[in-house]
Amino acid sequence: MTDELTEQSIQKRLNHFFASWKYNVDGLFVFSWESDKLLWTKAGYIYEFEIKISRSDFKADFKHKIEKHLILASALPDEKEQMPDLFGNYQQQRRKKYGDHLSDEDIRREFERLGDVKGKRMPNYFYYAVPEGLIQPEEVPPYAGLLWLTKEYKYGGGIIRKKEAPRLHSTKYKDGELDLGEKFYYNWKSAVRKYNEADKEATDLRQQLNEELASKGQEKTYAQMAKDLAVVTERRDHWEKAALQNTRDCMAYRQENRRLRHELLKLNPDFDLKAIEDEVDRLYGIRPSKD
Repeated sequence: MTDELTEQSIQKRLNHFFASWKYNVDGLFVFSWESDKLLWTKAGYIYEFEIKISRSDFKADFKHKIEKHLILASALPDEKEQMPDLFGNYQQQRRKKYGDHLSDEDIRREFERLGDVKGKRMPNYFYYAVPEGLIQPEEVPPYAGLLWLTKEYKYGGGIIRKKEAPRLHSTKYKDGELDLGEKFYYNWKSAVRKYNEADKEATDLRQQLNEELASKGQEKTYAQMAKDLAVVTERRDHWEKAALQNTRDCMAYRQENRRLRHELLKLNPDFDLKAIEDEVDRLYGIRPSKD
């Protein structure tokens, strides 16, 4: 089985990271940031997966999610010197936005306040999940693990653990502790709003198409074309199923034919079966007569 690796397809593949889990959420603000994928185990540990499908996206992560990386890095204070230059990225952002209106000292104070992460919540384990070979283990920070997703995979497979994520903390989260109910509610409300907007847009586009067809004097409306398409699709599906069944029947007949040949030649090794087949083909006009 092959898979075109997108953020959505990787999210689905990560469902098989564990045989079972308690909660499985995509694109939700559970901590101070939006998580691409969270798996909450029955034991109470939370695994977060940051999905990247390009190197530029991976590098941008350390420029646009500085507070997140400061929080994660705070779990391993002895490893901070191995982190990407978060302060340099922060300084560059502030300079781009405010120019020389902020001094280096002002920016340093802002960054230190941003780095005051005491009491901030974080997952127990943090992984990057990327297409195979996109990122190397030595490129990810000390607090992160690395998963490679292969294009070729079998059900539940195709995930290579290139680097195990360290345990950032041992706190087991309990139901209600992260206000998941409220967050799920607002996530659901947002999904409903987006659906209603998309449905309205589709309705408006159908109406525009009907008006355009009517202005050109064409008889078929969008609804009629959709109905005709459904009929054609149904016929296609019917013949596809029939062709598949014919293929299966043909294979079964061939197997039976080979079995009968074998039995016949066991009874009479001198029996000239090919001569009979040639004669039948000739009589039916499949082969020209040699006469």
